[in-house]
Amino acid sequence: NTEPSTELKRRCIDFHSPAVIDLSTRLYRKSNRRSHVRPGGSGGAYPYLQCHTAYLKWMGMPLGDVGGGMGGSCGEVVPSMAFLTYLAHVTRAKNSSPVMCLSWTPGGRRLLTGNQEGEFTLWDGTNFSFELIMSAHDKSFRCMAWSHNQNYLLTSDSGGNIKYWSPSIAPVQSLDSHDGQAIQALNFSPADTKFVSCGDDATVRVWDWGRHTEELVLEGHGWDVKCVQWHPRSSVICSGSKDNLVKLWDPRTGSCLSTLYGHKNTVTKVAWNDNGNWLLTASRDQLIKLYDIRAMRELCSLKGHHKEVTSIAWHPVYETVFASGGMDGTLIYWNIGPKGTEEPASRIPFAHDMAIWDMKWHPVGHLLATGSNDRQTKFWARNRPGTKQGLDDDGLDCADGSADNEILHAEMELGNHVGIVIGRRGATIIAMQRQTKTKMHVDQIRRVLQIEGTAMQIEVVKKRVGALLERVSSDNNEERNGVGAGFGQYGYGL
Repeated sequence: NTEPSTELKRRCIDFHSPAVIDLSTRLYRKSNRRSHVRPGGSGGAYPYLQCHTAYLKWMGMPLGDVGGGMGGSCGEVVPSMAFLTYLAHVTRAKNSSPVMCLSWTPGGRRLLTGNQEGEFTLWDGTNFSFELIMSAHDKSFRCMAWSHNQNYLLTSDSGGNIKYWSPSIAPVQSLDSHDGQAIQALNFSPADTKFVSCGDDATVRVWDWGRHTEELVLEGHGWDVKCVQWHPRSSVICSGSKDNLVKLWDPRTGSCLSTLYGHKNTVTKVAWNDNGNWLLTASRDQLIKLYDIRAMRELCSLKGHHKEVTSIAWHPVYETVFASGGMDGTLIYWNIGPKGTEEPASRIPFAHDMAIWDMKWHPVGHLLATGSNDRQTKFWARNRPGTKQGLDDDGLDCADGSADNEILHAEMELGNHVGIVIGRRGATIIAMQRQTKTKMHVDQIRRVLQIEGTAMQIEVVKKRVGALLERVSSDNNEERNGVGAGFGQYGYGL
């Protein structure tokens, strides 16, 4: 049989065509990346992007769009190209455990994830296929960080162990520190000669990379230090702690330069912008704050998450865009530039079933990888022209298609079946939220189910929960009848 197969299953995000477009149009651009032959303009080589699948082949890379690429005016930045709302693929290894951290390999060819069992998992970054799994740590992963020259990888675990790895994922060196407490974060200095670590022993430690020795211990936090990051160009270290404080340190002298008191709960993540002027902080108080360290003042406080903020990441190309993940699995994109706003630019409710522990952008900026406590790693891509997936901002569209999107609140009595509705580790209520696109909470003291959504959605939830409780009650009655019949058979009437 020499007939070619007509089936073509392509689940990958092919960035070769957009890269070719970017390279070809770059030849006609000036050094300031402004085009005198604008793509899409009069005499331009490529059309503006329209909402049709025929224009998919003209989607350029984010880097090309910054310089006046497809769909934008000459030199105009289009941050909406960075809102990755299309779910490209979901990966889950066999016998998997929660994904604690992840990182793209140098060049973005593969994605490396670390799980709660201390294992590396390697995924192909183009077609998302499984490649390798290997044991790396004896305890749960906590973080991983590549050096800026991309020659080495650092990883840490919950037992206070730090390991050096080569680009081929071969072990080089192992260090024990932080008194055996969990090491929550690692980060390299701009010159890669030193790196910094923080842990649950309430300290921040500066290390010499070449000699594998500890140089400084920065003490000042009153509780576990959850995050740390070195300034992209200066000798400044930022750390966030369970004592609600964000501190700036001088690694040369070991002194504390400043303390920020903006948050009211544990600071979970800090992130420097590549411009070196903006500092982003996330906390369990559900807020994300942006600081300008030149004036040491708060620029804005971003409210959009309904649970703790567990991860944040700046876009590698668009300076004003970043993504954040929450404890409830919500993924939000923000644009805080001159044309941006303090409101979420795009929201994906229930992107994961549980907390998003880590997220990393592809170096080119066209993909976002997220790792979650639900044991899944997901790849998010740009929404394709002509499709509607990911365009619903709040995810609360009406089930009957009507225009009435008013959000209502309702309650439903659960009685003694609170645990049935919640499910094992919250699996039942999380699955029901994803299916009905509502927000649900069980008040275990009052034994009621609190529902937030449209009138039609609330009605659907009540029907489903009612059917679940009715089925459980009927099963219990059958058990009692069976037991009673058994006792009556032997003369023990009830």
